[in-house]
Amino acid sequence: MMRDITDTSALLLCALPQVMLAGVIAGFGLWGSMFPIDTIKSKIQADSLSKPEFKGTIDCLKRSLAVEGHRGLWRGVTAALYRAIPVNAAIFLAVEGTRQLIADTEESVDDFVAKISGKETAAV
Repeated sequence: MMRDITDTSALLLCALPQVMLAGVIAGFGLWGSMFPIDTIKSKIQADSLSKPEFKGTIDCLKRSLAVEGHRGLWRGVTAALYRAIPVNAAIFLAVEGTRQLIADTEESVDDFVAKISGKETAAV
């Protein structure tokens, strides 16, 4: 059974580039603000449990800055930003598409539930 394209579905179709761009910008914002913290987290996770190199998060940050400088906190950010382009664009498309599908089918689902439960839906 083919589903009719509603006005809202057509609107989503027209807005695909904007939705994808919003996802990319959100991904850049996420990684741009979180990457140094993620770097410290990764160093602590990779640290040995039997003979840890770092005493804690602050110690890891201080020692990383002393050895590598600020550039060390940003090593690998380019790969993360390239990865953010398709990942966040796809996530935003999936969320918006799902939201639109729910909005388009919500009324028909409500009518179906009302029919099987023997209740009539009020006209809106």
